[in-house]
Amino acid sequence: MSFAGTTIDAIKRIQYNRDIMQMHRARYNELKTIVFNIKAKYPHKFVDRSQLSEKELKTLKKKIKLGIIKGRRKSILLSLLVTALVCTAIYFIVIFLYNYFF
Repeated sequence: MSFAGTTIDAIKRIQYNRDIMQMHRARYNELKTIVFNIKAKYPHKFVDRSQLSEKELKTLKKKIKLGIIKGRRKSILLSLLVTALVCTAIYFIVIFLYNYFF
């Protein structure tokens, strides 16, 4: 009996697993450098919670909540504006079609 086929399959599987591991390591290192570059560019946005005092933590939480509220307001206003523009466009199209057919 020849066991060469199973041996070759095992060697190929080991090489395939190594290739996958190297691919994942490369992707991890790429993402890690991206995160470190962002942290270097914006150091005030990435603060360790355990190193903050209670007052600093409260102000940071308040800033985050205000940012969320501002974002919600902006999205609501934008959606209302787009809705108004679409309704206006539909109104003028209906008037045009009404005058065109009747």
